[in-house]
Amino acid sequence: MKMRSVEENIERIVVAGGGGCNNDLKDLLGESTVMNLMKDNKVGLQIRALRKVWDMVSSDLDHACYGLKNVESVQEMGASETLLISDELYRSDEIATWKRYGCLVKAVKDSGGDALVYFSMHVLEEQLQQLTGIAAILRFPLLVLDDDAY
Repeated sequence: MKMRSVEENIERIVVAGGGGCNNDLKDLLGESTVMNLMKDNKVGLQIRALRKVWDMVSSDLDHACYGLKNVESVQEMGASETLLISDELYRSDEIATWKRYGCLVKAVKDSGGDALVYFSMHVLEEQLQQLTGIAAILRFPLLVLDDDAY
């Protein structure tokens, strides 16, 4: 049986083992062979950015921050290279919240940075939520910001 959509996208299909649970998906996304296949697509960029933030938060906090107040402060200094934000925050039902986060995303993009939105159905979004749903990778090191802002 021929399936046209499969044939047209055969180079995008990866066959890999797993039980279908979130932990298996996390393990699968952690494999270097899978990441090499995904290196240039949006999900690959999101995975690498989130890993980088996690590494920096645990070992090099001068190059990353999380929490709305800290991310806004860093952006005001022009230090945001990559903004990571959950879809829940970016597309909030509350107009004031939606505008605040939307303006932040626009400011990062206008300053030449990247903004990555992690959708709520994505396995990585729950990891980003552990960092308050918003984080930034910095262009240059800054002193650790006030912990109360997290």
